[in-house]
Amino acid sequence: NLVLTAGFTVISSVNYPGGEALQSLHNLENGESNVTVHLDVAACQTGVSRFLELNRNWKYDKTENLSAKELLDRNSHLLLSAESLDSYKMRLIKDNFDVIGESTGASLLRKYWPLRFPRFLAAGQKILILRKKKVS
Repeated sequence: NLVLTAGFTVISSVNYPGGEALQSLHNLENGESNVTVHLDVAACQTGVSRFLELNRNWKYDKTENLSAKELLDRNSHLLLSAESLDSYKMRLIKDNFDVIGESTGASLLRKYWPLRFPRFLAAGQKILILRKKKVS
C-alpha cells in the first residue's frame, strides 16, 4: 500500500504542468517587480490557481481569446500551451518573446516509465514560459 501511494503521489505531482510552470516563473524572475503574466486556458486547466499567485507586485491575467497583438502589448511574460505557440497567428509572439522555461507534466514520466500502462502517460501537455525580449 505504501509503495502504491508513493507511486501515485509522484505521478499526480507531475500531472499539473501549468502550476509547475508558474512556480518556475516565480523562481526565474524572483527579483523582478514589474511583471504582468498572461496565463492561457491550458495553463489554468493544468494546475494554475489563485494560491500560486505569490507575488503581490505582479499582475496575473487570465483573459481568454486575446489576439497575439494584445498579448504582446499587455504582458511581460506568458504561460502558453506549446501547441498554441505553433500556430501561424502566434508568429508575433515568437518574434517578440523568448522561451525561458517549460513544464512538460506527465510527458516527463514517458522518458523513464518502462511500461505502456497507464495510458494517460501517452498524452502530455507542455506549458512554455516566455519573457518579452528586451528592446535595445
